[in-house]
Amino acid sequence: MFDRPQGRPSIVGRVGERAQLAASADPHRRDGTVTVLAGEPGSGKTTLLDEVAAESSRRVLRTAGLEGEAELPFAAAADLLLPIMECARELPDAQREALEIALSLRSGTVASPLAVCAAALGTFAAAADQESLLVVVDDFPWIDAPSQQVVLFLARRLAPERIALLLGVRDEVPVPPAIWRLPTVALGPLSGEESRELVRTLPVRTSPAVLETIVERCGGNPLAVVETARTAGPDLLDAATALPPGSTLERTWSAAVDGLPAGTRSALTVLALSRSTRRDELEPVLAELDLTVEDLTPAERRRLVRRDGDEVCLRHDLLRPLLVARTPRDLARRVLRGLARHAPPDLAVWYLAESADAPDDDVAERLVEAADTARRRSALLVAARARARAADFTTDPAARGGRLLAAATDAAVSGAAALAVTWCEQALAVHDDPAFTADVAVVRAQSMTWLDPARAVDGALRAAEAVLPHDGARAGRLYVEAMGALTMTGRLHEVEAVADRAHAADGATLGGLAGTAHAHALVGRWPEAHARLDALVAHAADAHPVWDAQPLVMGAQAACSLERLDDARRLLGSVPTTARQLGAPLLLAFALGVQAEVDWWSGRWTTAYADASEAVAWADELGQTPTRAFGTTFLARVEGVRGDAAACRAHAEAALQASAPLGVDSLRPYVAAALGAGALAAGEPETASAHLHRARRAYDEQGVVCATAVPFAGDLVDAAVRAGDRAAAEDAVAWVAALAKGTGSAYAEAMAARGRGLLADDHDEAEAWFAAAHRTHERLVAPYERARTVLAHAEVRRRWRRPGAARPLLLDAEATFAALGAHPWTERARRELAATGHRPAGEAAPETASLDALTPQEFQIARGVADGLSNVEVASALFVSRKTVEAHLTRVYRKLGVRSRTELTAEFTRRRQLVEGSP
Repeated sequence: MFDRPQGRPSIVGRVGERAQLAASADPHRRDGTVTVLAGEPGSGKTTLLDEVAAESSRRVLRTAGLEGEAELPFAAAADLLLPIMECARELPDAQREALEIALSLRSGTVASPLAVCAAALGTFAAAADQESLLVVVDDFPWIDAPSQQVVLFLARRLAPERIALLLGVRDEVPVPPAIWRLPTVALGPLSGEESRELVRTLPVRTSPAVLETIVERCGGNPLAVVETARTAGPDLLDAATALPPGSTLERTWSAAVDGLPAGTRSALTVLALSRSTRRDELEPVLAELDLTVEDLTPAERRRLVRRDGDEVCLRHDLLRPLLVARTPRDLARRVLRGLARHAPPDLAVWYLAESADAPDDDVAERLVEAADTARRRSALLVAARARARAADFTTDPAARGGRLLAAATDAAVSGAAALAVTWCEQALAVHDDPAFTADVAVVRAQSMTWLDPARAVDGALRAAEAVLPHDGARAGRLYVEAMGALTMTGRLHEVEAVADRAHAADGATLGGLAGTAHAHALVGRWPEAHARLDALVAHAADAHPVWDAQPLVMGAQAACSLERLDDARRLLGSVPTTARQLGAPLLLAFALGVQAEVDWWSGRWTTAYADASEAVAWADELGQTPTRAFGTTFLARVEGVRGDAAACRAHAEAALQASAPLGVDSLRPYVAAALGAGALAAGEPETASAHLHRARRAYDEQGVVCATAVPFAGDLVDAAVRAGDRAAAEDAVAWVAALAKGTGSAYAEAMAARGRGLLADDHDEAEAWFAAAHRTHERLVAPYERARTVLAHAEVRRRWRRPGAARPLLLDAEATFAALGAHPWTERARRELAATGHRPAGEAAPETASLDALTPQEFQIARGVADGLSNVEVASALFVSRKTVEAHLTRVYRKLGVRSRTELTAEFTRRRQLVEGSP
C-alpha cells in the first residue's frame, strides 16, 4: 500500500480484510457494528480506513491519535462530537451539561466520567436517528484516556444504533484489554507476490535483483516496501541480511531527511513537536525561526509532508520519533517554547514541561492547574499524569510527595492500579513523614489488591505497625485494607488477629465497624460481628450515601452473612441509586453484587441475576478482575440451580481462569459450590459430592467458619445422601452442625436438622428432625432452602409409605420452586407428586410463570418502567441509549403479552410480586 503522488491510495491484496470492513460499514445495515483493525506500523491500517471512509454513504466522524497527545482530555472525543452537538439538545439537562463541560464548551465540574460517556452515547444515538454514522478512530492507543473511555463505552452499546465504529490499533502500543474482546481484523504481512505487485504499481524502476531484495528485506510490510522501493539504489544489494521494517524505514527516511536544506529540517522539527496540524497555529512558531510553511516544500516533494488546505502534517506518524531523536536539544527547546507561547493554556503547559530540563516550580504549579482543570472535567487519568509530571519539577520533597500521592489517588479511582502503585512507591521514596507514609500505603494497598493481593497485605500491615504509635485512625484504615486483601487471598486464619488490631486501633469508624463485622462473621466470631454491625446500623442514618458508601456496602455484606437481611437492605439503602446518578461504576458494581446476594436469600432470583449481570458488566468494563470473577460465580450458582448446566460450567471456569493469576484463593469454594449445586440439580449426586467436598476442603484450609458466606452446606449433605454414601453424609452433617453451634447460624442449624431427618432410621426420628428444621426456617429468610427441606421431608414420608402426608408438602415445594424458576427442582417435586398418585388439575396459566423469559437487561428496563421512569430516565439510569430502551421494551411487550406502558407497569409489577414475594 502507498500514497500515489496524485489520486487516492492504491491497495494491493487485503481482499478479505477489505470485505470485512465493508460489511461492517455497510450503510444498509440497521444494527450497530464495531471492528478493530490491528496491525504493525506500516501495515496499511490508515489506508484501509481511508478507503472505507471515502466510499461510505454514511456521515463520517473521524479522529486519530497522536503520540504525546494523551494529556489533552477529551481531545479526540471533541473531534467526533463537536460536529453533532446540536443532537445533544435531546439529552437530560445533567448529561448535556456534563458533556459540555468535558468538551470545554462551558465551565463547571463533572461528577463522573460515566456521565460524559452516557451523554456522548445519547448524542451519537440521536445523530444516528437522523442519518447513519461511520465513526473512525485511527491510532486508538494514542488518543487521550477519557476519549478512549468514551469510545469503548460506545463500542459496547452500539447494537441498536445505526452506527459503524472502526478502531485502528498498532500492535506495538499497549491498549486496554477490552479492545481485544471486540471483533478484530488483523493485518498480517503481504505475500511475496503481493509485495512485488505493490512495487510494480509505483512510478519507479527496479531491476529484478533489487525487486527481490526489497521483497526479502521488507518482510511484507507495505509501507516499508513503498518507501524502500522509492529510494532503492545499488547499495541495496550490499545488505547481507534482512532488516526489520522499522530499521528499513529509519534508514530510508534518515537518508531523505539528511538531504534536505537546514531550514526544511528545522521546519520539520516544528511539525514533529507540534500537537496541532493547523497552518495558522504553526506559522507564528515558524516565523520565530525565520521560516515559513514554504520551507517545507522540499520535504513535501520527498513525500515526507502532506498539505491539505489549512492542514500541514507529516505524511507518516512514524517519522515523528525519528525527527525528534535527530533534533538538537537547543533547537527542540526553542521550538517547544515557541509552541507554548502560541498554544491555549491547557496545551501550553505541556510544551513548557517538554522544554524544561531542571526542576522548575513555576512549571510544576502550571501542571497542577492543568490537573485541577482535568479533574473538574472528570478526566482523572489525565489529571493523575499531570500531577505526576508536576512532581518531576517540584523542588520541595514534601510537596513532591504530596503531588505523587494525589496522582496515585486519581489513578486508583480511574482504575489504573499499576500506575497508582508506581506513583505510591515514588512518593514513599521522596518523603518519609509517618502520617504521609500511612496515607500512601492505603492507596497502595487498595491498588495492589487488584494486582497482587499478597503484596497488598504485607505492605498494609507493615505501614499499619509503623504508624500505630502515632496515629490510630490511619493504622485502623490500613488494617481494614489488609483484611480485605487477606479475605480475597483466602487467608482467614490471619484475618482474626488483624481484625482485633483494627478494632483496637480505631474500630469506631464506619470503615472499621464494617470491616471487622465482616471479618468476624467469616471466622465464626458472630457475637462480636453482631456487636460491630449493631454499631454500624446505629450510625447508618447519618452516613453519606457517597463518601460512606463503601463501608455501608461492606456492612451490608456482613449483615447478609449474619442472616440479617433487613439490616443489609437498610445499609444498602440508596447507594445503588446514588451510584447510578453520580456515575460511580466501581461503587455500583460492588453494591449490585451485594444486593444480588441479599436477593438470592430472599428468593428474588430474577432481580438478583439481573443485578449480578450488571455488576459483572461494570467490572469487566473497568478491568476489575476479582469483582468480575465473584460476580460470575454468583451467575453460575443461579444458572446451576435453574438447570442451565452449560452456562454454569462456563461461568465457573471463566471465573477460575481470570482469578488464578491474581492469587484470589477465596474464589475456590465459590466455584466448587456453584458447580456442585448445578450437578445436584441435574441429578448427578456423585459429581456434586466431589465438587462440594472441594468447597469444604477450601473452607477448612482457609479458616472460614461461616456457612452463609458460600451457601453449600445443605447441598453437601444432600449430595452425599442421594449418592448413597451414608458415612460421608453423617460426616457432612457433623461438620454443618459444628458450624451452627459455633456461630448460631439458623441456616447451618436447619441444614444439619434436614440432613439428620434424611438419615433417620425410623419414621418418628425423621419427623422430629424435620420439625426442628421447619422451626429453624422460621428464623431464616430463605425460600429456596425452605422448599428443599419441605421436599426432603415429603420424600422421607413417601419412603415410609405415607403418600397422603407427603402430598401437601410436595405441592408447597413445587409452587416455591416454580416461582423461583428452579426448574430441575420443580420437576423433581412433580415426579414425587406423581408417585404419590397426585394428578394435576391442568397446566398452569402462562401468566403465572416467572420472569425468566426476560434477559437481565430486559428485566432492568422493565423494572425501571414499572417504577415510573420515562424511557430517557431509564436510559440514563442504566447508561444505555434511548433506542436501546425502546428496542428492549418492544421485546418485553411481546414476551409478557402487553401493548402499552400502563399494561406493562401493572403486569410486570403483578408478576414480580408473584415470583419474588412482596418487595
